[in-house]
Amino acid sequence: MPSLYEYRPVRFFTLTAVVTWVPWFLAVSAQSRPGMEAGAALLMLGGLLGPLAVGLFLIMTSGNPALKADFKDRLVNLRRIRPTFLLTAVVMPLAVMALAMGLSLALGQSRDQFRLADGASSMGGASSMGTVVLTMVLAPIIEETGWRGYGVDSLRAKTGMLKAAVLFGVLWSAWHAPLVLIHGTYQNELARMENPLFLVNFFVSVIPAAIIANWFYERNDRSIIFGVVLHSALNGAAVLLNASQVTKGIVTVLYAVIAVVLIMRDRAGFSAGPLNALKPAAPSCSSLEPSIRAGSTRSSRSSIPGVRWPWPGS
Repeated sequence: MPSLYEYRPVRFFTLTAVVTWVPWFLAVSAQSRPGMEAGAALLMLGGLLGPLAVGLFLIMTSGNPALKADFKDRLVNLRRIRPTFLLTAVVMPLAVMALAMGLSLALGQSRDQFRLADGASSMGGASSMGTVVLTMVLAPIIEETGWRGYGVDSLRAKTGMLKAAVLFGVLWSAWHAPLVLIHGTYQNELARMENPLFLVNFFVSVIPAAIIANWFYERNDRSIIFGVVLHSALNGAAVLLNASQVTKGIVTVLYAVIAVVLIMRDRAGFSAGPLNALKPAAPSCSSLEPSIRAGSTRSSRSSIPGVRWPWPGS
């Protein structure tokens, strides 16, 4: 019997930071030189490939057939996705943003927020449509294939669900840090605003979003496709709507409330210990039979034998 794969979270997140940040800092340097705008844009896009490149490298060089098969299945198998959760993933970000806009009116924010945004921050002369494609299509696919393809599972194999979700949120937030220095990025625009809390809000907002995203990820049999859809919806709500920064601060609070509600309602899941997704399910015992029976029904949706589903069906 082949040995169980040992996930390497430190190696993944360290290499991802290097592969991402080196091109991004080079992009900062290129932007300071006349005529290097196109080169800076290419470096920016190259750095975005960091999570994907490192994830694929670790998977393909692992020498572990189960890890490779599991990754491929999670990347293409639509049966892992629960339709009700998929609908929730699409609607929730827009609903949260709409609620935040409504609440912001009491703080003196404009009703113009309810209109579609006239434009979005651009990079290297890219059009608003290019920004939408980047934030709603390319970024979600590239990032989630790396984060969900390897990164999140690597943390989950070493620590419990809640700690892994919070830790991923912190690392995911920090990963964006160099964008503050790159002209044309959303983070750079926030850094140029008079109120520094707007920039702080962006980095803080990533943490509750990560907790919510990880919960949905686990509930949908670790589907990478689902992660892409949710990431795209989260970005779309921020890019397509004309929300003020005050409203986006309210959005962060609302996502934090949702994250807390999920943690409280699913205490068993969030309090679970480390879980290697490639480890076969443990034999049932009398005290666990109900949850194992429910979990075995859910795990049958996966076509990878021996990959266990840790969550009871809902």
